[in-house]
Amino acid sequence: MLTKQSAIKWPSVPDVYNWLMLDGRGNWLIKKEKIFHKGLINFINAHYKVDDNGRWHFQNGPQRVFVTLEYTPYVLSVDFDNSLTHFKTQTDQVIEAVDKLWIDNLGRLLVSWGSNIGLVSDRDLPLLIDKLHYDNDPVEQMNTVDFGFIKYQAQSGNRTPLTLILNQTAHSVFFINEHQVRKMFDFDPNPHPSQGTHDC
Repeated sequence: MLTKQSAIKWPSVPDVYNWLMLDGRGNWLIKKEKIFHKGLINFINAHYKVDDNGRWHFQNGPQRVFVTLEYTPYVLSVDFDNSLTHFKTQTDQVIEAVDKLWIDNLGRLLVSWGSNIGLVSDRDLPLLIDKLHYDNDPVEQMNTVDFGFIKYQAQSGNRTPLTLILNQTAHSVFFINEHQVRKMFDFDPNPHPSQGTHDC
């Protein structure tokens, strides 16, 4: 493991922009091509972090490779452990404690914990449908008028009539406008180099 002291001795190398992307299903893409190499995926996951300006990147030796985010810094899958249900990030981090659940104006489900926010992958939403309730009724009974009420809440942060039952605990679901997500959780979804410098 490299120490901070040894890192200071590294030569100056340019940061990389507009090269790596995280899509809405938790896939890593290089120049819009999905990465399949497991070793590379694990390397990116292990070195994925955020800087003081809310720019997510992975540290490749002395070089920072900044990540373009399709939506949120994390994409979540649903993980089952015996009778318990957990959310797991694309970096294989299990979320032990959920702070809040959110639904945005496009009907996407998000989860926040600590200062982090993650989009639940649409592929895993069917695994939660029997746990989601609208005014204490199964969500299947919610009609488009009901969803319209949620979609056009006055402002982000309002509680909706939705609840998600996880591990015998009812979690309220709050409304958030997609354009407020990055502001509320303080991240830059599209880092760019300073004017006059190249992408890498």
